[in-house]
Amino acid sequence: MQPPPRKVKPAQEVKLRFLEQLSILQTRQQREAELLEDIRSYSKQRAAIEREYGQALQKLAGPFLKREGQRSGDSRTVFGAWRCLLDATVAGGQTRLQASDRYRDLAGGTGRSAKEQVLRKGTECLQRAQTEVLQSVRELSRSRKLYGQRERVWALAQEKAADVQSRLNRSDHGIFHSRTSLQKLSTKLSAQSAQYSQQLRAARNEYLLNLVATNAHLEHYYQEELPALLKALVSELSEHLRDPLTLLSRTELEAAEMVLEHARHSGKSTSQVNWEQDVKLFLQEPGVFSPTPPQQFQPAGADQVCVLERGAGGMDGESNLEKEVQRWTSRAARDYKIQHHGHRVLQRLEQRRQQAPEREAPGIELRLQEVRESIRRAQVSQVKGAARLALLQGAGLDVQLWLKPAMTQAQDEVEQERRLSEARLSQKDLSPTAEDAELSDFDECEETGELFEEPAPPALATRPLPCPAHVVFGYQAGREDELTITEGEWLEVIEEGDADEWVKARNQHGEVGFVPERYLNFPDLSLPESGQHSNNPSGAEPTAFLACALYGYTGQSEEELSFPEGALIRLLPRAQDGVDDGFWRGEFGGHVGVFPSLLVEELLGPPGPLELSDPEMLPSPSPPSFSPPAPTSALDRPHAPALPGDKVLGCPGPLDMMAPRLRPMRPPPPPPAKAPDPGHPDSLT
Repeated sequence: MQPPPRKVKPAQEVKLRFLEQLSILQTRQQREAELLEDIRSYSKQRAAIEREYGQALQKLAGPFLKREGQRSGDSRTVFGAWRCLLDATVAGGQTRLQASDRYRDLAGGTGRSAKEQVLRKGTECLQRAQTEVLQSVRELSRSRKLYGQRERVWALAQEKAADVQSRLNRSDHGIFHSRTSLQKLSTKLSAQSAQYSQQLRAARNEYLLNLVATNAHLEHYYQEELPALLKALVSELSEHLRDPLTLLSRTELEAAEMVLEHARHSGKSTSQVNWEQDVKLFLQEPGVFSPTPPQQFQPAGADQVCVLERGAGGMDGESNLEKEVQRWTSRAARDYKIQHHGHRVLQRLEQRRQQAPEREAPGIELRLQEVRESIRRAQVSQVKGAARLALLQGAGLDVQLWLKPAMTQAQDEVEQERRLSEARLSQKDLSPTAEDAELSDFDECEETGELFEEPAPPALATRPLPCPAHVVFGYQAGREDELTITEGEWLEVIEEGDADEWVKARNQHGEVGFVPERYLNFPDLSLPESGQHSNNPSGAEPTAFLACALYGYTGQSEEELSFPEGALIRLLPRAQDGVDDGFWRGEFGGHVGVFPSLLVEELLGPPGPLELSDPEMLPSPSPPSFSPPAPTSALDRPHAPALPGDKVLGCPGPLDMMAPRLRPMRPPPPPPAKAPDPGHPDSLT
């Protein structure tokens, strides 16, 4: 006769099952990694063979093609057919060389490291989900243990009370007890039995609640989390296997005519690989990935009650089912808000990741993972809470009385947040700095009920006008009140833009117009107030950054710099102890040279406003009422046409005499994905 099976704790059983899942998954991934390494080794050896074979074919056909007697173009002759055969041999050798290059590229892939990284990431997610399930099972075990202890205490109290009552009925009080003492003892034991009964009911209710929550968590893990993790893991890893297999098959089909049927069969087999069906069949196989049977309620001792019981509230800390209903309805509303707000934050972060530079990508990816993890935890909490509420409703409690108001309030708050977000987007209330979502820890959010909040965008810094600006992206004007700018030139911004980020600027030829502000780089020309006197003890004037040409000048040698009248020249640093010989060194139009200092006027720090001949000027025109097109490259952009009357920076031209219009309420186009000038690493304004 075989001994009865050994009882295993539920937590230990689930833990062993999870360890087997991880072991089998790692074994599968190890086999795929070995397969990927075999493909790489095969491709490397095949590339060497194909190159040697192709070079041998070309070397074989070369001497025969050089012979005079076999240079016949008529394929109907023997020599023509022979030449066609030689040409086919040369073409076959070239095909082999091309196939060798493909095999070499395939052998140099880094699929194994990418596969290991994906496996490590997926394993971490799976272990986190399994840890949460184990925690739920351990809570169930603790509540079950407490329930058994309370049942044994209650049964012992019942037994003592029954014994005293039996002695009292038989008047068997003995010589040491009177009938009155037995009655008092019976009353005391009856009160203790009632108290233990209430404690037993509270422990049993807690056990039942944890039981349904744990079963719901297990079902969610096997129905939702585990298939999703395996699908994401296998689908991403399968790309590293399908691509080399497909390339091998295609190369065989194009390069090897003799093994065409084998290569076609291999290509067909590769194209018919359905990884989703593979995962589905893998999950359906009897093994450790099949869902475990749901946990059943196990009555302890003589207690056979298997449902929730409503006990009277008291001061001894017993469980109150109505408080449980209020608690879990509030938690359901909070989980609903977390999920909706989290999905909205995910959309904003995805948009930001597409537009953000590479240095911000890791931080955004980390925040995306935090939001997804918070949403997943909210889903798990929602599933467990729904199971608890269903059990409470089955016990006769009116769950909808608390659930409907809580969910209605949560939906109203979510709808209000959505409308506010849409209003901000419709008004273009965005700053150049990307919007940031304040993501707190989920445990703290679970305790306090806080959601993800988006901080208000910081205010834009103001600049003194006019000020110089360096063009980092070229732009072709689309209207008469716009200005064509070239990458690398310097402008003078004379009017600040509005929320649409348009600014009015003047170029080195005196032309004025509106340009996108984000296409410019504004250097910091401000001087520290505290260090001016210490740096210039002799009272000398501070160093100028730019100079405006008062007269045109043509260089007399290669070392001298030529520039037209009104040009903005960037001054290069001069020696502190050097002697001023009347010639300064500067840069204009990409050329560096010296020029007479009497022909220019220094612009100290932020350049001040230029004096205009007309004291009463009309207001300047507003930015154009449309978005400018995408910027063109510096090679194929046309030159900006010179406007008549705008030859000098200090003279008003036709653009300054135009009547004002309403400013457009939308931003200009974003700058192209191009790295800024190394000499001007400042961020775009």
